[in-house]
Parts: sequence; structure tokens; C-alpha cells
Amino acid sequence: MERQRMIPNVTIVTCYKAGTANILSTWCASILRHTKSEANLKTVVLVKQGDIDAGLCETNSKYLGLINCVVEVPIGDDSVSTSRVHGLMLDSFIPRRVDTEYVITMDSDCFPVADGWLSGMIDLIGKGYRVAGILHPWAPPPADMKHSKIEWRVRSQHCWENTHVACQLIKTADLVELNAKFAEGDDTGLLIPLKAKTRQWGIAGYKVTRCPKPAKGKIDPEFNRYVGLVYGDKVFHLGGFTRIMLGDEQMFGNEFGWVTERVLKEQGAEFLLDDACSYKFKFDKEEAVAAEKMQRLFGLRNQRME
Repeated sequence: MERQRMIPNVTIVTCYKAGTANILSTWCASILRHTKSEANLKTVVLVKQGDIDAGLCETNSKYLGLINCVVEVPIGDDSVSTSRVHGLMLDSFIPRRVDTEYVITMDSDCFPVADGWLSGMIDLIGKGYRVAGILHPWAPPPADMKHSKIEWRVRSQHCWENTHVACQLIKTADLVELNAKFAEGDDTGLLIPLKAKTRQWGIAGYKVTRCPKPAKGKIDPEFNRYVGLVYGDKVFHLGGFTRIMLGDEQMFGNEFGWVTERVLKEQGAEFLLDDACSYKFKFDKEEAVAAEKMQRLFGLRNQRME
């Protein structure tokens, strides 16, 4: 009889914003379906002090076997910019409170769609990589691009050579050794792969494979590296759910936004593994895709794809 492989202890840390219990419940349901007994899990939900609402209490009660604890984090509203709250919440908890061999950060709108998602990442670290997870969905900049350009600074970090904080696994001891704070760097979590590279630590993970088909067919889905992405046919990231719930515009209008309603209804995104629902990336327009991204970040509104 084959001996069952022992999987190390893992703590999953996710952050919660009041009013988004529907996506947190979907996250919990998906974790339960596709993790099962392949890992010894601790799951922690961080919430900014004062943001515990009825939805979170109900979700915590329903998934008490999965959620080990809900931790209120005292982040001052006046002194902290909204873009830094996520990182500061992670920094306040992980270095001092995580005692498992591995820690994985996950956004509440990022969850598995297939079994083996977590053990696959742990296997990568077992092969000598030091950071694993989902990879940013853009190609790295051309080798001859000047490093002084802001485009190089953006593209060298937002590319599939680096992991995304929405689903990023690292040994807890390595994170402490790296001494990279989630709230520092150009955006939440970007400093971790950046500092890992300076130490020549290997980075690996799941590359983006699919996205929803556009509802009206007016946008080339090759350019959608933002909404409803599937990585390695293992992990799904809706992207920007909390911001949208708080009133921000939906990226690309409603072309890909249809996926949100179905994800919440089905408590998962496995349907995107069906070729009838999803578009498989060809990666045949990467410089044009990168140009559109730069216009979105720095260009005029009427020069970007809508």
C-alpha cells in the first residue's frame, strides 16, 4: 500500500472588507472543495478594526471548521492611505503570529478551481524555488528596454516572472529572513519577489491560462489580464471585487463582468474550465497588451481600451 505523503502545515491569510461577505463565503466554499486533506491548514481572516459586520459573523459561523480565527487589526483611518491598508494588515499579523512552516496570502476573490492547487505550489518550493503562487499575467519587458524608464519599472514587476500577493506562498522562515514588508514597494506584496530576486531566490507558479469570454464580443479577450482570470487551470482571481463593491468602475465595462454574478451564484468558478465559457490565452500580442496596460496606468482615458 502506498504511503500517504505528509504535507507541511500551512497558514492561509486573507483580508476582509465590510460588505463583501458574499465573496468570502465563495472563497471558503472553494477552499473546502479543492483542498480537503491535502494540507494541514490554518485559515485566518484579517479585518480592519471596526469592520466586523453581520456578513462576516455569519460566514465565520458557517465555516468555523475552516476559519480558525478572525483577527481585528488596528489600522488608523486618517494616517493610512487606502492603497496601503491591505499590506499593513498583513504586516501586522504574519511576522509575529504565523507559526506554521508555510504561509500563503490570498485575496478573498482568489480561490482554487481544481484539486492539487496548493500541493502543486508546495512541490515547486520542494524543487528549490523559494516563492510560489500565481504569476502576474503580463510578459516581461524586452531585454533591451532601458531600466531608467517607468515602463520598465512597471513591467519588470507586473510580469510572469513574479508572483502576485493574491495567491503567494513562501516558507514563514524565508519571509522573516527576507524582511520584505507587504506594505512597502510599489504596490502590496511586490517587494517580496523583488527582494527574492536580489538574493537569487527562485520564483515559480501558475501562469494565466484563461479568462471569461466577452459578453458582447466587442473586446479582444487577449487584452483582458484583469477580470476573471484562471491561472494554470488551478486558481481563479476575480480581480478588484472589493473596489467594485465600494463603487469603482468595472474594468472593460460589462464585457467580462458577467462572471461575477455566476461565481457568487455557484459559489465557485469551476465553470471557467469549460471551453464554452472561457477564452484560452494565445500570448500572441504581448507588446500590444503591454502598451494598453501602460495607457491604462498613465495615458489619457480616451486612448485606452474600454
